[in-house]
Amino acid sequence: MIVNNVKVEFNGNVILDNVSFKLNTGDKVGLVGKNGSGKSTLLKTISNNKGNVKTDGETIGYLKQEIEEKYYEYSIFEYIKEVTKIKELESTLDKLSLDLTEDKMEEYTLFYNEFLSLDGYNFESNLEIIKNGLNLREPLDTKIKTLSGGEKIKVLLMELLISNRDILLLDEPTNNLDMEAITWLEKYLKQSNKKMIIVSHDEIFLNNIVNKIFELVNGKIKEYNMTYNNYLFTKENEYNREREEYYKTKEEKERLKSELEKAKRWVSSGNTKRAHNDNDKIANNYAKERTSTSNIKRITRNLNKLNVISFEEKKPINVFFELDDDKGNKDIVLDKVICGYDTFKTKVIDLTIPYGVKLQINGYNGSGKTTLIKTILGEIEPISGKVSVGSKVKMGYISQNTLLEGNNSVIEYLTENMVNVNYSLVFTLLEKIGISYEDKDKIYSKLSPGERTRLAIIKLALLKTNVLILDEVTNHLDKEALNLIYELIRSYEGTVISISHNRKYNEILDADVSLDMGTGVVENLKLTKNL
Repeated sequence: MIVNNVKVEFNGNVILDNVSFKLNTGDKVGLVGKNGSGKSTLLKTISNNKGNVKTDGETIGYLKQEIEEKYYEYSIFEYIKEVTKIKELESTLDKLSLDLTEDKMEEYTLFYNEFLSLDGYNFESNLEIIKNGLNLREPLDTKIKTLSGGEKIKVLLMELLISNRDILLLDEPTNNLDMEAITWLEKYLKQSNKKMIIVSHDEIFLNNIVNKIFELVNGKIKEYNMTYNNYLFTKENEYNREREEYYKTKEEKERLKSELEKAKRWVSSGNTKRAHNDNDKIANNYAKERTSTSNIKRITRNLNKLNVISFEEKKPINVFFELDDDKGNKDIVLDKVICGYDTFKTKVIDLTIPYGVKLQINGYNGSGKTTLIKTILGEIEPISGKVSVGSKVKMGYISQNTLLEGNNSVIEYLTENMVNVNYSLVFTLLEKIGISYEDKDKIYSKLSPGERTRLAIIKLALLKTNVLILDEVTNHLDKEALNLIYELIRSYEGTVISISHNRKYNEILDADVSLDMGTGVVENLKLTKNL
């Protein structure tokens, strides 16, 4: 596949600036860049397969982000047969075969070959294999509308993989997937001989699959023929070299400026003295003046040759939590709790969460992880059992959905439901995360996911939250925002209740206790590690 001079503008802003690259046989590319850099836009543009994208007959498969509501009444099997066109192909072949004359043979062969490309005779059995690999526990006759968010993602992956495309475009394929599905998908893609471009916040997933990196910066692609971890190492070396060059050049420029000022002062001083001296002294000063003027020209030339590169110093990652030194009850107790709805119930959860503990909630998609969180937050009542929250608990909740909500301005979002607002502190914290005073009136929902994440953390810090509840907060975040989340869970001294399938995140969280929603089993991880 060849992509040649792809340009995309939006509201006068250049998103993709004449992007060009070639995808060769065996290329498995990790597409990286900051939030808003145009990664999803590039994949969507390529998926349209028009104009500046040449595939030489290769087919492109693009992972959709959601299932259209018009399909919600379909079963999983009906939906996939519909969108892959296998249903239409079967119907067309049946009609043609009823009256298969010689003049219809070419048309029949065309449709039949397409049917074979989807392995039509084994379509259902192949679909079952992919379904089981992705750990989708619901049968193929399950209605789409009854599936959880993670289960819908699995159906979209089933649709893509069963379509047997030559080139795969995967935009955040691990979002909302359980660990079993991520592990299977990773192995599947690693063993596949298909060309692919992957956007993912899961750094372990990327490193285990890709052999090339496309870095998207300022609308342009920079290629690195290496694994993701080697790319990170190379970028760190690049940063250190640029930093050294920047400060060395800056220092030399300051030295030359100082030398130039001295030379100019000497000439000025010489002219003054010459006006009061005799002819011999005038001649002597004239020679020195010529030398000094020559020095000025030389220094100026050297200054003009110096090119101070554009360089941005990395900002230190700071998390700004100051917890109240309150000795009251901050524990959370789940006493034989069953939570859910009319059509779904969790296992019995019997768990005490002492203050300061880091709890990792695990479980397959649809096992009730988010339902439990909503029960702890008091948004839904337990079906049975009791949730007891300590009188001094101040809960703060961040999820992938809360990071997308809100039409308030930045300052309104931060100070909503707060009394006695310390605006000086608010603006100080905003400045520390790179949001200026002038940006305080920006609409929250218009900010990048990374900016919204930083604001959400500041809001919880201002509220002095002592129990953090984090539900898949790493989805869609760039490297900078991920690092902030990592530092938060590493340094936070209050209670953390966390749901995440990001393996690096879970390594850094280093939970004390785990809860498996599929079984209701609680495990003391610190005790297990010390055995």
